[in-house]
Amino acid sequence: MLHVTPSTGRSVPLAAAQVAPLTPAAYLRLRRAAAGLSVSDAARRIAPNNQADAARLIRQLETDGTAARYVETIHGLRDAYPLDVDVYLQLRDAPADARPRICVGCGCSHWDPCGLPDDAGSCAWTNETTCTGCSGEAFPITVYQ
Repeated sequence: MLHVTPSTGRSVPLAAAQVAPLTPAAYLRLRRAAAGLSVSDAARRIAPNNQADAARLIRQLETDGTAARYVETIHGLRDAYPLDVDVYLQLRDAPADARPRICVGCGCSHWDPCGLPDDAGSCAWTNETTCTGCSGEAFPITVYQ
């Protein structure tokens, strides 16, 4: 597990976010969009010979109020674009106060931080809901393992 903090020396609380957690559907939408894929693009990657059914499944899973019944379904989506299956399952199964903190811009989390465009390393939290990759704030970060 990576522990990421801004190199400014101030500590960023990772578990004390006081914002409403994302839904499993919103998480999938964010991760697909962060990968730069449309529903059609993702469907093509999942089922090249049955894109229409794959696109319907993606749209259904990205509709709030629905969630994948089987973990294998999420593994299939992970083959199309980066997402953390454990984060998805926490969003689906854990009580709201035990869900992971997720960036509302790209869907990254403490367990699957996004890479910054300048390859400076992983992202960090700039506020309760946004990572450095999405906020546009540029400051060096330090990564601890």
